[in-house]
Amino acid sequence: MKIVHTSDWHAGRVWKGVDRLPELEACLREIVAFVEQEQSDLLLMTGDVFDSGAPSAKAERAVFSFFKRVGELGAHVVVIAGNHDSGARLEAWSLLAELINVHAVGRPLGPDDGGVLEIPVRSGEVAVVAAVPFASPRRLVGALDVAEGETVANEAYAERLDAVIKGLCDKFRPDAVNLLLLHTHLEGAAKGASERLVHLSDEWAADPFKLPAEAQYIALGHIHKAQRVHAAAPAYYAGAPLQLDFGEADQRKCFFAVEARPGQPGVVRRIPHKGGKRLHKITATLDELEERRDELAEAGWLRVVVPMEEADPEMNRKVRTLLPNAVSVDVRLPKSKLEEKPRPQLETHSAVEVFADYYRERHNRDPSSELLTTFEELLDQIEGTRDEAAAATA
Repeated sequence: MKIVHTSDWHAGRVWKGVDRLPELEACLREIVAFVEQEQSDLLLMTGDVFDSGAPSAKAERAVFSFFKRVGELGAHVVVIAGNHDSGARLEAWSLLAELINVHAVGRPLGPDDGGVLEIPVRSGEVAVVAAVPFASPRRLVGALDVAEGETVANEAYAERLDAVIKGLCDKFRPDAVNLLLLHTHLEGAAKGASERLVHLSDEWAADPFKLPAEAQYIALGHIHKAQRVHAAAPAYYAGAPLQLDFGEADQRKCFFAVEARPGQPGVVRRIPHKGGKRLHKITATLDELEERRDELAEAGWLRVVVPMEEADPEMNRKVRTLLPNAVSVDVRLPKSKLEEKPRPQLETHSAVEVFADYYRERHNRDPSSELLTTFEELLDQIEGTRDEAAAATA
């Protein structure tokens, strides 16, 4: 059985004012071409299809168009919901998507309630798919567990997630290709730098060593860095197809191709993505940026740091005019000599003195008398408004 594993598309994501959907569509076209070329039997999408539970019509159109094309090629698709998705919404459109061989599971279900899918594919094999969408701690952990303490709650979450997985995987068959789809954080997985950290706490991480050895392949979603996880069966995070933040600038994005047979571990290949723009961090003066303008204009999305002796309030505009693909511009000033001196505090200094000190640190020069006068006038207005409000409520 030929399988493709992809994950964490975050369709509809707008990042620093940039719509990433055209890049995602380019990556999805790569996957469609691969499915057609390889005559893949099954595509696994392990969650965070969309960037929010209420995606834009454009994002939905891009995703549904992809599923339609894969279905027309004769492959089946299994999708599970991630923490960014609306599980209910995903299950609602899956009723129609099943007409093109797309099977969606939006919430953790029992083995006899839709949590296990048996899918005959064109190669003649049968895939038994245990599907575990994102299960938030509040879904698996009750108020009494939390009341007994953090350690008890964390242990309760891990035990109940293990029980959900075991209950589904008990349906595995020795004559089928057994697959586990799971959207969660596993202990030991390296984070990708752009995930929601609230859902990546190590205390809520599942134990990879408790994953079933009977699986031919374990398809993981939630972590944006593609990687193998040490487990009894081949277990991989496909990661996100796009570099989603500058912390991922050094990551090579990919999807996985798996060849699987009953009773044997799947053979896994990493297929690089080429459709997304690369992210780069550049430190250069404005003159250096002008010299490299042609090169940098084609480099992808840029985070630019400009070393300067003193602040220039126009620098952000100058860099973005020179390089429209610069989505982040920062100025790096010399460390102020005043840092060694005690900093003025409101307890011992006036608000104007504290503001002037802040301005010197931020801009490496003294504020003008006009600016200080304006600051003082605004401060008087605010304090007058507070006095009026206090009198009205007295």
